[in-house]
Amino acid sequence: MPEQQLTDTIVEAEPSRSSKTWVGQSPRKRRDRERDRDRDRILCYLSTVKIRPRVLVVLLLMVELTSCGYHLVGTTSFLPEDIETLHVEKFVNQTKWVDMDQRLMEALTLEWVRRRRLQLVDNPGQADVVLSGTIQRLAVIPVSYDDQGRANEYQMSLQAMVQLKDVRAEEAEVLWEDKAFSRRTSYAVDPVAVNYFDRQNIAMTELSSDFARALVTAVLEGF
Repeated sequence: MPEQQLTDTIVEAEPSRSSKTWVGQSPRKRRDRERDRDRDRILCYLSTVKIRPRVLVVLLLMVELTSCGYHLVGTTSFLPEDIETLHVEKFVNQTKWVDMDQRLMEALTLEWVRRRRLQLVDNPGQADVVLSGTIQRLAVIPVSYDDQGRANEYQMSLQAMVQLKDVRAEEAEVLWEDKAFSRRTSYAVDPVAVNYFDRQNIAMTELSSDFARALVTAVLEGF
């Protein structure tokens, strides 16, 4: 990215002890400092969670884009302004799909980073709010067949109970809850192709991403 010429006048000053911003500096300088601070916090969080390398690359790319001043759509929030930190728990998995909880954890982490509304923390004791849930059902059913009666299209649906709790007080308060939040997707397959199960794995990843986007939107706009 080409360097930009900064024409603002910057006055050297000590950080204010009663504020998170710096006094005596231009608005552009303050924005740059806040972006650097957000990037450092995100990178610190990513170093504490188990994420597959491919997902980590996407997260790091998003961090760099936001630090360069790019604005990502869909980042508005109606959460109370005094809520700043979030811990995302790995969802309890009640299905036979053993890695669905990990896929969903990665998708939710990616989506919260993209929104940039809350700072992610790995310790629930450091969080203002905690997002938790239970994966209740992951179903795959055929919805279309070829002329030989073999399924060539499936529908995959995911359902989970989800809660967002304010944990700052001694007794946690439920701020948002959906006892059966669900999303579904369809995918085509060739019954005789060697990538039959690959298509299923791709569908699981796509469904996780769609679920995470819809869930985060529902949480942010639910206030």
